[in-house]
Amino acid sequence: MSMIFNKNDIYAALTRSDVRGAFHWAIYLVIDQKTGYRLHATTHGGRTPWEYECVLWDGPEFVLAVTFTLIGQLHEDLDVECLEAYVKDIPMNIIPRDQQREPKFTCRVWFKEAIRQIHASGMFVNCPDVDALERELLTKTTAMEYLGDERLPVQGTSACAKPWS
Repeated sequence: MSMIFNKNDIYAALTRSDVRGAFHWAIYLVIDQKTGYRLHATTHGGRTPWEYECVLWDGPEFVLAVTFTLIGQLHEDLDVECLEAYVKDIPMNIIPRDQQREPKFTCRVWFKEAIRQIHASGMFVNCPDVDALERELLTKTTAMEYLGDERLPVQGTSACAKPWS
């Protein structure tokens, strides 16, 4: 499937996990058509405690990729370090506002707090309702997972998040 990625676009990237209907959640900052930066919380497949990671990633070619949903954009004069400044120090635990609804820390919990932090900056991602974005991404990605590997990943836009204008 042909996808068009523009430099400095910011995507929510959801990839398959070991459990059908459960996904790994990451922020994907586009460098070019093939490569970008994956910003996420990871345990490296359960080998390490939760930690923040920003790595080069060939997201569109990744065999487990399901959806890339456009949620924002980094100004052309800025780079990944500017985005990282808002997310790299997010604690690897459940923040107080989510403690009643989240039983444990996951990459999804980190993703939601990252989007809140980026939105609060007034730059890059305009997403006033992170819970609505979470529902939108989960619904869309769950449906797309059933399309079959030959039709994945799927690229789209969000009704709940967009670049600041």
